[in-house]
Amino acid sequence: MKAAIFDMDGTLLDSMGQWRQLNVEFIRRQGIKPTEEEAFELTQLSGVKAVRYFQEHFGMTCDYDEICESACRAMERVYAEGVPEKPGAVAYLRRLGERGIKRVVATATPARYALIALNRAGITPHCDFICSTEMIGVEKNDPAFYERLCADIGVDRADCVMFEDALYAMEGAREAGLGVVGVTDPTNAAYRGTMHAVCDRVIDSFDELE
Repeated sequence: MKAAIFDMDGTLLDSMGQWRQLNVEFIRRQGIKPTEEEAFELTQLSGVKAVRYFQEHFGMTCDYDEICESACRAMERVYAEGVPEKPGAVAYLRRLGERGIKRVVATATPARYALIALNRAGITPHCDFICSTEMIGVEKNDPAFYERLCADIGVDRADCVMFEDALYAMEGAREAGLGVVGVTDPTNAAYRGTMHAVCDRVIDSFDELE
Protein backbone atom coordinates (compact mmCIF):
# COMPACT_ATOMS: atom_id res chain seq x y z
CA MET A 1 0.00 0.00 0.00
CA LYS A 2 1.40 3.35 -1.11
CA ALA A 3 -1.79 5.35 -0.56
CA ALA A 4 -4.63 4.88 1.89
CA ILE A 5 -7.89 6.49 0.76
CA PHE A 6 -10.54 7.13 3.39
CA ASP A 7 -14.20 7.95 3.17
CA MET A 8 -15.16 10.52 5.82
CA ASP A 9 -18.67 10.02 7.22
CA GLY A 10 -19.02 6.62 8.86
CA THR A 11 -15.37 5.76 8.20
CA LEU A 12 -13.12 8.40 9.78
CA LEU A 13 -15.94 10.19 11.60
CA ASP A 14 -18.79 8.71 13.61
CA SER A 15 -21.28 10.91 11.75
CA MET A 16 -23.25 8.60 9.49
CA GLY A 17 -25.94 8.08 12.10
CA GLN A 18 -26.66 11.82 12.07
CA TRP A 19 -26.83 11.84 8.27
CA ARG A 20 -29.27 8.94 8.15
CA GLN A 21 -31.43 10.36 10.94
CA LEU A 22 -32.07 13.29 8.61
CA ASN A 23 -34.04 10.86 6.41
CA VAL A 24 -36.41 10.15 9.29
CA GLU A 25 -36.69 13.82 10.22
CA PHE A 26 -37.47 14.74 6.59
CA ILE A 27 -40.36 12.28 6.48
CA ARG A 28 -41.75 13.55 9.78
CA ARG A 29 -41.64 17.14 8.51
CA GLN A 30 -43.94 16.02 5.70
CA GLY A 31 -46.52 15.01 8.29
CA ILE A 32 -45.76 11.29 7.99
CA LYS A 33 -45.13 9.20 11.09
CA PRO A 34 -42.88 6.28 10.06
CA THR A 35 -43.19 2.92 11.76
CA GLU A 36 -40.19 1.53 13.66
CA GLU A 37 -39.44 -0.72 10.68
CA GLU A 38 -39.62 2.19 8.23
CA ALA A 39 -37.43 4.34 10.47
CA PHE A 40 -34.80 1.58 10.60
CA GLU A 41 -34.91 1.13 6.81
CA LEU A 42 -34.41 4.87 6.38
CA THR A 43 -31.25 4.75 8.52
CA GLN A 44 -29.83 2.18 6.09
CA LEU A 45 -30.32 4.35 2.98
CA SER A 46 -28.34 7.24 1.54
CA GLY A 47 -28.50 9.60 -1.40
CA VAL A 48 -30.47 8.46 -4.41
CA LYS A 49 -31.67 5.32 -2.62
CA ALA A 50 -33.26 7.40 0.14
CA VAL A 51 -35.01 9.66 -2.34
CA ARG A 52 -36.26 6.62 -4.26
CA TYR A 53 -37.62 5.21 -1.00
CA PHE A 54 -39.47 8.48 -0.34
CA GLN A 55 -41.00 8.30 -3.81
CA GLU A 56 -41.90 4.62 -3.94
CA HIS A 57 -42.83 3.99 -0.31
CA PHE A 58 -44.55 7.25 0.59
CA GLY A 59 -45.59 8.47 -2.87
CA MET A 60 -43.66 11.71 -2.47
CA THR A 61 -42.33 13.99 -5.19
CA CYS A 62 -38.75 14.86 -4.22
CA ASP A 63 -35.98 16.90 -5.78
CA TYR A 64 -32.69 15.13 -5.06
CA ASP A 65 -30.49 18.24 -5.23
CA GLU A 66 -32.76 20.25 -2.94
CA ILE A 67 -32.86 17.44 -0.35
CA CYS A 68 -29.07 17.08 -0.44
CA GLU A 69 -28.50 20.80 0.03
CA SER A 70 -30.96 20.90 2.92
CA ALA A 71 -29.22 17.93 4.55
CA CYS A 72 -25.79 19.54 4.15
CA ARG A 73 -27.00 22.73 5.82
CA ALA A 74 -28.34 20.69 8.73
CA MET A 75 -25.06 18.78 9.02
CA GLU A 76 -22.98 21.97 8.99
CA ARG A 77 -24.12 22.70 12.54
CA VAL A 78 -23.40 19.10 13.60
CA TYR A 79 -19.91 19.27 12.11
CA ALA A 80 -19.18 22.65 13.70
CA GLU A 81 -20.17 21.34 17.12
CA GLY A 82 -17.79 18.41 16.63
CA VAL A 83 -18.20 14.80 15.58
CA PRO A 84 -16.02 12.12 17.21
CA GLU A 85 -13.57 10.08 15.20
CA LYS A 86 -14.25 6.41 14.58
CA PRO A 87 -12.25 4.23 17.02
CA GLY A 88 -8.52 4.51 16.37
CA ALA A 89 -8.84 6.65 13.22
CA VAL A 90 -6.42 9.48 14.05
CA ALA A 91 -3.84 7.15 15.57
CA TYR A 92 -3.94 5.01 12.42
CA LEU A 93 -3.53 8.06 10.18
CA ARG A 94 -0.54 9.04 12.26
CA ARG A 95 1.01 5.57 11.89
CA LEU A 96 0.54 5.67 8.13
CA GLY A 97 2.26 9.04 7.95
CA GLU A 98 5.23 7.70 9.87
CA ARG A 99 5.53 4.95 7.24
CA GLY A 100 5.43 7.44 4.36
CA ILE A 101 2.06 6.27 3.05
CA LYS A 102 -0.10 8.94 1.43
CA ARG A 103 -3.27 9.65 3.39
CA VAL A 104 -6.23 10.72 1.29
CA VAL A 105 -9.79 11.66 2.22
CA ALA A 106 -12.35 11.09 -0.53
CA THR A 107 -15.88 12.00 0.48
CA ALA A 108 -19.29 12.52 -1.09
CA THR A 109 -19.85 15.40 1.32
CA PRO A 110 -19.24 18.76 -0.41
CA ALA A 111 -15.73 20.03 0.33
CA ARG A 112 -16.92 23.13 2.20
CA TYR A 113 -18.72 21.04 4.81
CA ALA A 114 -16.11 18.27 4.86
CA LEU A 115 -13.37 20.72 5.83
CA ILE A 116 -15.46 22.00 8.74
CA ALA A 117 -15.84 18.43 10.00
CA LEU A 118 -12.22 17.42 9.48
CA ASN A 119 -10.79 20.60 11.00
CA ARG A 120 -13.06 20.36 14.04
CA ALA A 121 -12.07 16.70 14.58
CA GLY A 122 -8.35 17.48 14.27
CA ILE A 123 -7.94 15.16 11.30
CA THR A 124 -6.78 17.66 8.66
CA PRO A 125 -3.13 17.76 9.84
CA HIS A 126 -2.94 14.00 9.27
CA CYS A 127 -4.12 14.15 5.64
CA ASP A 128 -2.02 14.67 2.53
CA PHE A 129 -4.90 15.13 0.10
CA ILE A 130 -8.61 15.89 0.56
CA CYS A 131 -11.21 15.73 -2.19
CA SER A 132 -14.93 15.34 -2.73
CA THR A 133 -17.05 13.84 -5.47
CA GLU A 134 -18.04 17.34 -6.59
CA MET A 135 -14.35 18.11 -7.20
CA ILE A 136 -13.77 14.89 -9.17
CA GLY A 137 -17.09 15.17 -11.03
CA VAL A 138 -17.99 11.48 -10.62
CA GLU A 139 -19.80 9.58 -7.87
CA LYS A 140 -18.05 6.90 -5.78
CA ASN A 141 -20.03 4.00 -7.24
CA ASP A 142 -18.29 4.68 -10.57
CA PRO A 143 -14.79 3.17 -11.06
CA ALA A 144 -13.90 6.34 -12.97
CA PHE A 145 -13.91 8.22 -9.64
CA TYR A 146 -11.01 6.12 -8.36
CA GLU A 147 -9.18 6.21 -11.69
CA ARG A 148 -9.20 10.01 -11.65
CA LEU A 149 -8.39 10.26 -7.95
CA CYS A 150 -5.41 7.91 -8.19
CA ALA A 151 -4.14 9.84 -11.21
CA ASP A 152 -4.43 13.08 -9.21
CA ILE A 153 -2.44 11.73 -6.25
CA GLY A 154 0.10 10.02 -8.52
CA VAL A 155 -0.31 6.47 -7.22
CA ASP A 156 -1.30 3.40 -9.24
CA ARG A 157 -4.70 1.96 -8.37
CA ALA A 158 -3.13 -1.39 -7.51
CA ASP A 159 -1.09 0.35 -4.79
CA CYS A 160 -4.12 2.06 -3.20
CA VAL A 161 -6.48 0.79 -0.51
CA MET A 162 -9.95 2.29 0.01
CA PHE A 163 -11.35 2.41 3.55
CA GLU A 164 -15.12 2.72 3.32
CA ASP A 165 -18.41 2.12 5.12
CA ALA A 166 -20.81 2.44 2.15
CA LEU A 167 -21.33 -0.67 0.03
CA TYR A 168 -21.82 1.16 -3.27
CA ALA A 169 -18.42 2.84 -2.84
CA MET A 170 -16.75 -0.42 -1.81
CA GLU A 171 -18.04 -1.99 -5.02
CA GLY A 172 -16.86 0.97 -7.12
CA ALA A 173 -13.38 0.84 -5.61
CA ARG A 174 -13.18 -2.92 -6.06
CA GLU A 175 -14.20 -2.66 -9.72
CA ALA A 176 -11.52 0.01 -10.21
CA GLY A 177 -8.86 -2.39 -8.94
CA LEU A 178 -8.16 -0.94 -5.50
CA GLY A 179 -7.80 -2.93 -2.32
CA VAL A 180 -10.85 -2.42 -0.09
CA VAL A 181 -11.22 -2.42 3.70
CA GLY A 182 -14.80 -2.19 4.96
CA VAL A 183 -15.47 -0.25 8.16
CA THR A 184 -18.49 -1.34 10.17
CA ASP A 185 -21.10 1.16 11.30
CA PRO A 186 -24.65 0.76 12.66
CA THR A 187 -25.90 2.16 9.35
CA ASN A 188 -24.41 -0.70 7.29
CA ALA A 189 -25.71 -3.55 9.44
CA ALA A 190 -28.21 -4.58 6.76
CA TYR A 191 -25.52 -5.52 4.24
CA ARG A 192 -22.69 -6.68 6.47
CA GLY A 193 -22.53 -10.10 4.77
CA THR A 194 -22.10 -8.50 1.35
CA MET A 195 -19.33 -6.30 2.73
CA HIS A 196 -17.32 -9.40 3.64
CA ALA A 197 -17.78 -10.70 0.10
CA VAL A 198 -16.63 -7.45 -1.53
CA CYS A 199 -13.81 -6.39 0.81
CA ASP A 200 -10.36 -7.77 1.48
CA ARG A 201 -11.04 -7.18 5.15
CA VAL A 202 -13.79 -5.77 7.37
CA ILE A 203 -12.89 -3.97 10.61
CA ASP A 204 -14.76 -2.61 13.61
CA SER A 205 -11.90 -0.33 14.67
CA PHE A 206 -8.70 1.06 13.17
CA ASP A 207 -6.96 -0.25 16.27
CA GLU A 208 -7.14 -3.66 14.57
CA LEU A 209 -4.63 -2.44 11.95
CA GLU A 210 -0.88 -2.00 12.26
